[in-house]
Amino acid sequence: MSADDDVDGRFTHWRRNFLLLTLDSTIFMTAVSLSDVTILSVFIVKATGSTLLAGVFQMIRVTLFFLPQLLSVNIGGKPYKKSIFTKWTTLGRSCLLIAILVTFFTQDLSLIVLSFFVSFSLFPLFDGFTVVPWLEFVVKSIPPTNRGTFFGLGQGTGAVGMIASGFLASILLNAPHLEFPRNYGMIVLVEAVLMLVGVVFLRFLREVPDAPTLDATSLLDRIKGIPRIIREDATIRRLILIQLLLSCYSLSTPFYSLFAVTQLGVDDGLIGLFLVYQTAGRLAASYPWAYLCNRAQNKKLLQSAGFMMLLSLLLALFAGASHVANAEGTTLILPVMFFLYGASISGTFLGFNNYVMGLSDRRYRPVLLGMMNALYIVTSILPVLGGIIVEFLPYELLFLTSIIPVGGSLLLTHGLRQKLE
Repeated sequence: MSADDDVDGRFTHWRRNFLLLTLDSTIFMTAVSLSDVTILSVFIVKATGSTLLAGVFQMIRVTLFFLPQLLSVNIGGKPYKKSIFTKWTTLGRSCLLIAILVTFFTQDLSLIVLSFFVSFSLFPLFDGFTVVPWLEFVVKSIPPTNRGTFFGLGQGTGAVGMIASGFLASILLNAPHLEFPRNYGMIVLVEAVLMLVGVVFLRFLREVPDAPTLDATSLLDRIKGIPRIIREDATIRRLILIQLLLSCYSLSTPFYSLFAVTQLGVDDGLIGLFLVYQTAGRLAASYPWAYLCNRAQNKKLLQSAGFMMLLSLLLALFAGASHVANAEGTTLILPVMFFLYGASISGTFLGFNNYVMGLSDRRYRPVLLGMMNALYIVTSILPVLGGIIVEFLPYELLFLTSIIPVGGSLLLTHGLRQKLE
């Protein structure tokens, strides 16, 4: 029996769920873009003067987001998924209130920075517990021929919202009545309000329960079984290596906006526009990504997204070299650089997850989803290494350390099958 069969009428409510999930995804992407690394890395550096601390901040966010996904691999046999992700979603999004309250009710900058660390540690931690059950809910409630459309539409409408967020961030950062750091506190306030509105849509989802399985394998046993899966499946091994190498972009991309501000001399009030360029890339790529997903062309999707990431990094390197050489028009490269980065991020997310979602056995699909996403924990140290590099060495060397492994990942995709069997 395929993972895509309409077992026990589980696709009965797919149109309703399609709409509600798209609405929540749109609101979530619109909101979460306001705390994008493009924006918050500049906040951390302005508040502390340390690029290393900005890298640590990003490492904590990434690690705490992906670690719970490995701990969620045992949900495959559970009949209900909605109650799991709605609970963690509500709890995680509420944690943003900590940073908001501290920012507006104290003048102590150190305490404000600490509140941002606390809020943006708890939020990704709790949100991480939603990912695997949410993806499992998508598999069981939306037919496979519509999943690419669902992901593409969500990426597209979310990208429109993210563009609006970019302009809003620019307005708030330049607002004369909002001084630093309260301008960043206002950004988080808007993010929290939007996210809590999105929770309402999740409450109206309808779920047909899966038939309970007799598999009594414990969470620990499933995690212990991961090495066996890796040993026995050459495609999984290659997919893991591709993901690890491609993830090396995170050495450099968290510092794109800092590079523009500190080296190219761009005004930091324009940071919101960087987000607009990045989001425009997601929007433009949403339809071709959806087209490839619907046809299970995940290999082509990963190749296209990887090439765009590589090109973005090459443009960053070229911009740095051109600035050193005092060439004119260097800042004109930035829109294209951020555009390609945004398009690539959405493509890699869809490519890796859609690849694994094609697995037929629902008992092992969550294991692979959790394992693949938990790989980002391994690479979460990279923003810290990037922060160390730019403390002492030129940005050009930083970009080069990402270009080499990302290029290697692109070469490895040529030996990848189109989908898992």
